[in-house]
Amino acid sequence: MLFIMAGIMILTACQKENNPQLPAVSRTIFFKNDADASRKIQMVLNQRSPGEKLERIESISYIDSKNKSYAFIFYTSNKGTGKVILQQQYLNGQALTLSSVTCSGTDCNCQVKTIISNSGSVTLDCSCSSCTMLINTVAAPSYY
Repeated sequence: MLFIMAGIMILTACQKENNPQLPAVSRTIFFKNDADASRKIQMVLNQRSPGEKLERIESISYIDSKNKSYAFIFYTSNKGTGKVILQQQYLNGQALTLSSVTCSGTDCNCQVKTIISNSGSVTLDCSCSSCTMLINTVAAPSYY
């Protein structure tokens, strides 16, 4: 038994590492640095809720799909905690638009719902059928 375990350890140690490296995700960058992130998020707040001032970015998570990338941002402002979804559409690695995505309505607590299929495509929808999805352009590529 000891001889078999020693043999397995020797074979394992002698094998060449043959792990293919996964290709890097080609995500278009949303933010150049922390100051750029704060500036773009403040632009969204200015459109959505004039007078709201960003105090701190709590976290940012990213999801990529074929022609779009998404940034899910949780923040604290002078009006409390909040969240915003940024959608960046691109073609051949070039950003076309940066938009904010929200859901609005009066009949329910409207929230943006994210659905990721097995193939990796991402779909955004509203949590209730009575909600309306609003996509507002925040910046054109020349403003990046």
